[in-house]
Amino acid sequence: MHTTTRFALLVQERHWDSYEVFCIRFAKAAARAAEKENNPRLARTDIARSTYARWMGRKGAITSTPRRDAALVLQHMFNMSPERLFEPIDASSWSSGHHSTTPVAPADPPGFDDPLTIVSQTHRLTSSNADDPVLGMVRGTIASIVARYETLGPQHLAGEARIIRETLHGILAGHQPPRTRTELFRLASQASGLLGYMAVNAGARYEVVDAYCTEAETLAREVGEVAMEMWANGTRSLGLYYLKRYADADDAASAGIALAPGHPQAIRLLVNGRARALARVGDRAGAEAAIGHALELSDRQTSLPDGLTSCISFEPYSMARSLANAITTRLSLGDTAEVLAHADQIEELIEHSQSEWSRALVGLDVASALLKQGSPEIEHAMARGRRALRSGTGRPIKSVWERAVELYQNAERWHDEAEVGDYAEELRTWQSQPQVGLIAVGWASQIAP
Repeated sequence: MHTTTRFALLVQERHWDSYEVFCIRFAKAAARAAEKENNPRLARTDIARSTYARWMGRKGAITSTPRRDAALVLQHMFNMSPERLFEPIDASSWSSGHHSTTPVAPADPPGFDDPLTIVSQTHRLTSSNADDPVLGMVRGTIASIVARYETLGPQHLAGEARIIRETLHGILAGHQPPRTRTELFRLASQASGLLGYMAVNAGARYEVVDAYCTEAETLAREVGEVAMEMWANGTRSLGLYYLKRYADADDAASAGIALAPGHPQAIRLLVNGRARALARVGDRAGAEAAIGHALELSDRQTSLPDGLTSCISFEPYSMARSLANAITTRLSLGDTAEVLAHADQIEELIEHSQSEWSRALVGLDVASALLKQGSPEIEHAMARGRRALRSGTGRPIKSVWERAVELYQNAERWHDEAEVGDYAEELRTWQSQPQVGLIAVGWASQIAP
């Protein structure tokens, strides 16, 4: 004699013995129970796969009947008490003696799927392990990292960005409908992009920068996010620029521009990527054309951000940030008058900005221009340099450190001047801080004691 339960026999008889099909039927019964019992909580009742297997007798004998909400839903589902439902039954007597009162539907022609199987398969295809609250949490965290970046720096935020990236990779290993999966790819691209930019600022090996940027642009390309693909190219260009691989930096920026020459993201690629790299290799015409194109493209936009956005922002460059980058290009070209004129244009905005790094970088460029002009202003330049250093030492990044050392190199021929010695001492003090770490590697010998 094969003993089972009335529940298992009814489920098999009705062809609900797939877990997915049973869950669909159970959810419908839960909704009916919630309405009839005036208890909304019942509609949220669900059954774990392990519980279903136990009810079906696949994990040994059932020692107790379901209770509370599940019991009430089952009562509405089968129109009998849980005690009767899970009463032991002789399977052989059931098959010979039980007669269902439910009318038997005519059989479908051969070759078609069972309707409930179709419903189950559709449910699997449209189900997701990433609901709207999860996506909202990821979006909010990425926006928060961008907003806090210039306050806390890569040393404090890289770990948080890594967790978001790993979380997104874990979710993407699951199952989502196309719309949700597209959004996950976009967010995963942003997370990789953030880490690539942080790696540049923290002085990480270029291979690390390139790996993150490649992941960011690959994921962006898969879902047609051209803006993000361009942004990743711009970050790769930045990493190459600080390696002094200026021709490669120009190539990376040019590749990004080629994706959508009129896109607002091209402003960054032109003025931060191409112009600065071309100026470093002495291509004045190319650098000036890149600046002009960037400013012209800015003028054509109707919704550029105001002020100075975070340097790691995914937004297009504001006019102020474009001018700040043009200052660096003009300095490399030796156009000191243009450097000082552009700095005057954005001085008030820079001074009232929360971007300490922008204050430091523009201040260091102005200090170098004061030294390089026809009548060098050594005392003024070193005072500007020290003030700029104090703006950028709290959360050191590679660009501020390198520009600070370049200022010292420009001033070295006046090393007997007290102001130059004071600046060098401040630079050495900054270098001695543990958090500077890898950022200063290779530069220490260039600061004379």
